[in-house]
Amino acid sequence: MSTLYAGMGWAMAETASDVAGIVQRIEASPLRAEIGAILEIDSSSPPESADLGYTIQPPGTSYLAGDGAGGEFRVLSDGRILLIDSEGSYGILAPNFQAFVGMATGLPGWRDALRFVGEPDLGQARRNWADFARQWRLEQALDEPWPYEGQRFATATPGKGRVAIREAFGAPAIADPFAALHRAVNETSGDISVSWNGEPLLLFGRAP
Repeated sequence: MSTLYAGMGWAMAETASDVAGIVQRIEASPLRAEIGAILEIDSSSPPESADLGYTIQPPGTSYLAGDGAGGEFRVLSDGRILLIDSEGSYGILAPNFQAFVGMATGLPGWRDALRFVGEPDLGQARRNWADFARQWRLEQALDEPWPYEGQRFATATPGKGRVAIREAFGAPAIADPFAALHRAVNETSGDISVSWNGEPLLLFGRAP
């Protein structure tokens, strides 16, 4: 691919060197706190045990970052973004890093949405997700001050932080981010398998 991140001159992440460049720019960003809270990209350095026990097929993924909860983001050779969480689940999140930013900044709590994408019917999955988001007031919280203390946010609210992150990465504002996530997990994860110490992990939203 030759697409560049708008305004930033970033090539799409396809190789380990590209991933390293993205990580360096994230670490240097004035939106670092927002990136951690919204994208849930927490750490850039692979832990010493990053590959311990994991078998990923096809091989050749590049470590991108931790998620702050024992999971990790990886980039496939074709640019797809893979998340392996600490609860024994995995899945493709987006076709490339820029699309991941658009999806993650478009949903009020994209990690929560992963619980619902296992429902094969998109309409039903969307209704289940909407009920959850309504119950927990996820949309309303976007316009309220950041709930976290002790972090230096460059923006006043999570909603403004989402916009700022999209602008910084030149990422699209996806019209239907839940559908994009549902499609990524259900339609583009088919050629990926992940196991830990020989035990296969499940796609997001699947019951054991």
